[in-house]
Amino acid sequence: MEFPLPKALQQAGNWCVFDEDFSWDLYQVREDVFGLVGQTDVAVLFCDTCEANNILLHMGEEEEEFLFPLHGYYHQRSKTIFIFMWEDYERMLETILHEIRHDMQFQQSLIRHVFHAERHLPYEERWIEKDAREFAREKMRAYKRRKA
Repeated sequence: MEFPLPKALQQAGNWCVFDEDFSWDLYQVREDVFGLVGQTDVAVLFCDTCEANNILLHMGEEEEEFLFPLHGYYHQRSKTIFIFMWEDYERMLETILHEIRHDMQFQQSLIRHVFHAERHLPYEERWIEKDAREFAREKMRAYKRRKA
């Protein structure tokens, strides 16, 4: 059974919004992120977890189990970032930056194995998480300096 893709309410390249509650200008969000990390080809989709699973199924991927509320999620095989919470602009930017860092990590063959090697560790203790959190914090400090 194939699931149809939801209709994008906003689209900027391979960044799409699928939720009517998204109140930001997607082009501005993308420009803010690209201004901090440079242009990236990873897709960023703003939707809820049900839509994320429908999109993954449409791509031929397996559904994911979202057991607790997430701000964002990087799907390695499809090279797609899903953003689930966007009410606070700066928090949303930080989440996107965190997930983009995961894409950067996964694209490096010397680091890719760490994704699987650390699965036994609690989320907060994983090197990839610590690195992504620090990367996002550093980029947000730069964003706030530019904004001031």
